[in-house]
Amino acid sequence: MVKVSVIIPNYNRAAIVGDTVENMLRQSLAPHEVIVVDDGSTDDSVAVLRCFGDRIILLQQPNQGPGAARNAGLNLATGEFIQFMDSDDLSSLNKLEVQAQTLIKHSADMVYGPWLKAWMDNRCIRLENVVLQQRPLPASRHPLHWFLTRWSMVFQQCLIRRTALIRVGGYRKDMRLYEDGDLFVRLLLSGATLVHEAESLTFYRLENYGKLTACGRKNNGAQSDLQAKDTARFYSSVIQQLQAHPQFEAILSDIDFRSRVWQSWHRAGSVTSLAVDGTSEIKRLEAYGNENKLRLWAWLQQKQKGLQQRLQGHRWPRCYQSGKLSDRQQHLIQAMGLSC
Repeated sequence: MVKVSVIIPNYNRAAIVGDTVENMLRQSLAPHEVIVVDDGSTDDSVAVLRCFGDRIILLQQPNQGPGAARNAGLNLATGEFIQFMDSDDLSSLNKLEVQAQTLIKHSADMVYGPWLKAWMDNRCIRLENVVLQQRPLPASRHPLHWFLTRWSMVFQQCLIRRTALIRVGGYRKDMRLYEDGDLFVRLLLSGATLVHEAESLTFYRLENYGKLTACGRKNNGAQSDLQAKDTARFYSSVIQQLQAHPQFEAILSDIDFRSRVWQSWHRAGSVTSLAVDGTSEIKRLEAYGNENKLRLWAWLQQKQKGLQQRLQGHRWPRCYQSGKLSDRQQHLIQAMGLSC
């Protein structure tokens, strides 16, 4: 029997975490276990979660950030496959079933499917104008190359083999805003295989509730500093890892990658409170190209996105394989009890 462990970290989401838990419990393939890790909430989250009784496994810990919370859940998990869900997001009711079948069929380590950003008010949902990843990434580049230059993903849209996560050691605990990207890079560098399925749909909620970490909620400047710090740390780590994998050396010379590195180090260099020495990192740009060239490239990319927005109605690069919501996907939404 297929066993899927669902892991949901939670911080101060009393108003909405119950919707996410219920969404997972209603899956056509019943999860083997739903593990909710409350990361030191100060609202009524724990009381809400206790209402589910033995239908979930509730773990409470002092606030340590989303990476530590997910690792705590992973340490408890016994399923073959792992579904990470943020405490505010939802998925179509066929997601676990479709993605588990896909992993088994292709003997893959990780599967990703269509997702979109949405605003939700009770049972009403308002969607962005396109669905992302209606089709797989273009095969012209390795997924890692796409990810470090033009593409991003969310783990909610994925299902992952537990053995692949254990092999790379799970999440880093010293990152609170870039921990997913760091884990994804390490998974791909370890040889994890990635496949696509087009039958499910994941909803990334856009709300005013904030995200998982408690840091910076009352101080936007503090959160910006934290983001700059984690982004700079992420790219510094990526460069070191890529240098140890010659098969991916082309990424290091890609101007899109260099531009991302430059922007991250430039922002970090303006934050005096950072542990990452952004100023010294910026000096290393001599190895990655002229700073003025990278600044111009970043500006041109923004202008291109603006033009694309006017012509196509969205800014997503082609690697996102975006498309309109299909009739089948509308039926998936209706089956969830939502209206749009």
